[in-house]
Amino acid sequence: MRHNKKNGFTLLEAVLYVGFLGIISVMIVNFMVQISNTYHILRAEREVVSNARLALERIEKTVAQSAEVYAPTSYFNTNLGQLSLLVGGNSDPNHSTSYADFWVDNGRLWMRQEGQNAIPISATSVKVDYFYLERIIQSLDREAVKMTMRISYNAAINLPVASTTLNATMSMRGAY
Repeated sequence: MRHNKKNGFTLLEAVLYVGFLGIISVMIVNFMVQISNTYHILRAEREVVSNARLALERIEKTVAQSAEVYAPTSYFNTNLGQLSLLVGGNSDPNHSTSYADFWVDNGRLWMRQEGQNAIPISATSVKVDYFYLERIIQSLDREAVKMTMRISYNAAINLPVASTTLNATMSMRGAY
């Protein structure tokens, strides 16, 4: 008895194997692209939230230490306003107070204290789109500042934009 057995693959089998391998490869690549995009989105959101938190904490701390708003250089009720504060305590013995300013320039939030250079509070990876300030006079002539700030991510690639909007009302306690 003689068996006629062939070794190897037929052309049909090879085409099917290549097709299955192609489908599986496309699925794996698509999955990896989705993982990469999710990573970039989460990184952008984390960067935005971190910068927003840092900026809010810095402004809140300075406002809390302040005695009053310095009105001649403050810009209220406008987008990209400026907040100037009269802060108690100065390293110069000839002055008992100093000034602190917050403003937005080219999408970055800046702070300057009297006698020091301006420092950026927000990173270059984010952009401050909206910085709206309102002055509030409370009872007993106490001042407060209401701030609305929107920070978004400067995306280098086309991803959904990560952004956050913060609203805060801060009272001045420096004169207490």
